Amino acid sequence: MDTMQAHRLVIDVLVADAASRCASFGDLLTHLPGVPPDEAAWALDRLTASRLIDPAAAARLAPATQSAWVRDEDDGETRMLPVPHPLDYDWRFTPDTAQRLHAQSVQLSRPGDTIALLGTPSIMSSAVLTPQARRWVLLEASPTTTDALSRLAPGDVVHCDLSRDELPPLDAQAVVADPPWYPEHARVFVWAAAKLTRPGAAVLLAQPPVATRPGILAERAGVLAFAQQAGLDPVTIRPGALAYVSPPFERQALAASGLGQAVPPTWRRGDLIVMRRTAAAGNTARPVLDAGECWREVVLRGARIRFRLDQPTSEGPADPRLRHLVNGDVLASVSRRDPLRQHVSVWTGGNRVFGCRSPGLLHVIAAAMAAGGPTVSAVATYLGRSATSTEQAHIGHAARQLTGLARAETTTSPARPACADSIVAAGGFPADTTSRHGSTAVRNEERPVAARSVS
Repeated sequence: MDTMQAHRLVIDVLVADAASRCASFGDLLTHLPGVPPDEAAWALDRLTASRLIDPAAAARLAPATQSAWVRDEDDGETRMLPVPHPLDYDWRFTPDTAQRLHAQSVQLSRPGDTIALLGTPSIMSSAVLTPQARRWVLLEASPTTTDALSRLAPGDVVHCDLSRDELPPLDAQAVVADPPWYPEHARVFVWAAAKLTRPGAAVLLAQPPVATRPGILAERAGVLAFAQQAGLDPVTIRPGALAYVSPPFERQALAASGLGQAVPPTWRRGDLIVMRRTAAAGNTARPVLDAGECWREVVLRGARIRFRLDQPTSEGPADPRLRHLVNGDVLASVSRRDPLRQHVSVWTGGNRVFGCRSPGLLHVIAAAMAAGGPTVSAVATYLGRSATSTEQAHIGHAARQLTGLARAETTTSPARPACADSIVAAGGFPADTTSRHGSTAVRNEERPVAARSVS
């Protein structure tokens, strides 16, 4: 039996054990230690087909029979922060979780102490309102997020990539860290937490629950061993103590997969690991991460759109037009293991994905449109020459697509993602690039790899 088969067997056992005690599919998810919605649905199908679950329970829990969840617009979100982007690891705590972590940090410190927040903007927004005589410092890699919060806490919101930037001398008494849910990124955050704290300080570390994906326990053992080398001793682990609000991009992915109405907005849970800084931090070297992909963002009419700039530009006339990758243009996944990711050149905050033969040029066009300036001069500067008549047609086409895309992003409900027609109507797609991918299953077992505080 391989690792994946063992993982599925464990999920089957967990679902079978919890089914009789749950009133709905959403209730079932809250009884499972991090099992992704799609895997829970597949387990229900397997158990029902094998008659290993009571037929009444199977009918009660079937995702297709669930009533749609209505999400409060302010549930887990704060108007201080921008809409999350899938390339930022930006799952935010629910208000209750943010308040509890805020209160716990206050209890672990004294007036005048510094509390460091690593990749936790939702707690910083809470701290701005109720500082409790502490200095709260957020280290965050997303410039859009730091720009929004720095207006409210000048000097205490630091644009910082924990894997490579110089850390400020904080001498913090407490740290709250929410790294991407992969061990290599967790080590970066742990290393930074040890460097930013004084002896005796507390570190609150968010980590994925044990059934999030295969191998979590082994990964966690490695992270904790590294933490001890870095000067942090584990004190306690609190399973499922952290609740997250499903961001719009994840709601779009769930809707595209057919599970949107069955999954509550606060289904995702995290484990809280509490650690204590030892008298002397070790001399552990800073973990090294791969350089990753190069993305640049433009906020166009309120829509967050990212363009990948490290892909080779196609030969021939410059062609910045958007190209279909998936039916409906919404990626039914938030996993870095989705094979379609390598083909994505343009990615929106609503989890819309597209290919593009000249993404660098499209970025220039979008930036000029957002600034309200002429695109002709911006394009000529980028190309180093005037555009040909064919290129001018492509550029005009792409500009109309961007307008339609921005409109779709800012007017579509996450529960009902817009189909491609809304964008086609605005500018259309090249006729030979209709969708060749029909992704139908959301993969929520992982958080996507990209920008937040480490990439």
